[in-house]
Amino acid sequence: MTLNTAMSRGWTTAAAVAILATVAALAFLGIARAASVSDLTVGSATVEPGGTVTISVTATVDELGAYRVDVGYDSTLVTATECTSAEGVCSIDVIASNTVRLNGSKVSGLSGDIELGTITFLSNGPEGTADLTVDTSTLVLSDTVGDDLTVTPTNGAITIATPAETDAPTATPADLPSTGGSVGTSSANSMAWLLAAAGLTVVAGGAWVLARAGREN
Repeated sequence: MTLNTAMSRGWTTAAAVAILATVAALAFLGIARAASVSDLTVGSATVEPGGTVTISVTATVDELGAYRVDVGYDSTLVTATECTSAEGVCSIDVIASNTVRLNGSKVSGLSGDIELGTITFLSNGPEGTADLTVDTSTLVLSDTVGDDLTVTPTNGAITIATPAETDAPTATPADLPSTGGSVGTSSANSMAWLLAAAGLTVVAGGAWVLARAGREN
């Protein structure tokens, strides 16, 4: 074997090894960044009879490409009035009765703790609890190439309750000057004036009596 042939075969082998290493590395990275959905949650809240409340539908995802989430509700207690979808459109009672559908997709994928959409409800019934349930039979979650992703949803609820009445605060009377007890400076001054006035009255009366007696004599 000539030197050139040996070098040529050496470079070929090195190139093949490099290509295999690159393919393995890409495969490893692909596995490490596999798309997933680790959480899908419908929120819960408490509202007064006749009030409105907005519920969020959230998810923890990695490379989520598309979603379809149907949320059913109890129409005897609440009515869905508005909805939003983060990356698409939503509909109320169009796909099915008492159901809100959130649709969305993103070519580059969604990752992190995200809000897929919101639903606003009006409390139109008596007190009670209206369950908000994800229909798993129509649930669609997929990655950016269309492969299905799975998750067990966490359902929510709206509790309708009248706020408890709180007792009115008890008024505390302000401290007032005592009408009895020890005589203060003001009371002492008033007493002095009364005594002085009484003394003058006695003196004036005595003088009048003496003057009259003198005239009669």
